[in-house]
Amino acid sequence: MRRVVSANDKRTEFLARSLVNRLEDRGVIDFGDAEAAILVVTRTLADNFAIADAIELEARGRVKKKASEEELWSEMRRIAAERNFIL
Repeated sequence: MRRVVSANDKRTEFLARSLVNRLEDRGVIDFGDAEAAILVVTRTLADNFAIADAIELEARGRVKKKASEEELWSEMRRIAAERNFIL
């Protein structure tokens, strides 16, 4: 089954470092303190992954037990839209 990325501390931090480094390398933004930026991005990613996980759990509760993957994703998109969250 396709799954929304879950919040794994090391992987989330690695993703945050990659994002911050890429933005700086391309000159999109210059962070005065890259480590502080990494902490902010890590926290933001972790929070968003937690919201996505909660949406998935709620969707699983709303659909029938033998719902197809597409039915589950449809319900997840519906819940996300209600909460102004993009999956």
